[in-house]
Amino acid sequence: MILRYSTWALAAVIVVTVAGPSRADDKAIAAPPQQAAPAVPGGAAAAGFRPPETCLKEFTPLRDETARRAKLLKAATERRFAPGEACQLVHDYELAQTKMIDYAVAHASLCGIPPKITDQLKANHENTLAVMRKVCTAT
Repeated sequence: MILRYSTWALAAVIVVTVAGPSRADDKAIAAPPQQAAPAVPGGAAAAGFRPPETCLKEFTPLRDETARRAKLLKAATERRFAPGEACQLVHDYELAQTKMIDYAVAHASLCGIPPKITDQLKANHENTLAVMRKVCTAT
C-alpha cells in the first residue's frame, strides 16, 4: 500500500516539476525573445528575428508530443494506477522530451534558440531522469 502511494507521489512530482516549466520553455523556443536574437555576420543583432518556417514545422510536433505525454502523466496522477504504469508513462514522457531537446540543441543556431533555453531544457530533463529512476526502481 505504501509503495503505491509513494509511486503516485513521485509521478505527481514529475508533473509539477517537469511538465510545468517545459511548457513555458517550449513557448520560448517557438518564439524567441528579441534580445536573444542571434548575431548576424556583421556582428549586429538581428532585430525582430523570426525562426525559419522549417524550424517551427519540425519543432512543433515534437513539442506537442511532449506536452501530450505530460498530460497523460498528469491524468494518471489524478487517478489510481498500477506502479508499472507510472514507470511506463514517465519513460514515454522522457523519450518525447529527449527528441524535443535533441532537435532544439541541434538546430539552436539556425532556429535562434538561446543557450539559456537549451540549458534549462537539459536541466528539466535531468529532473525527469531522476524521477524516472525513482519511480521505476520502486516498482
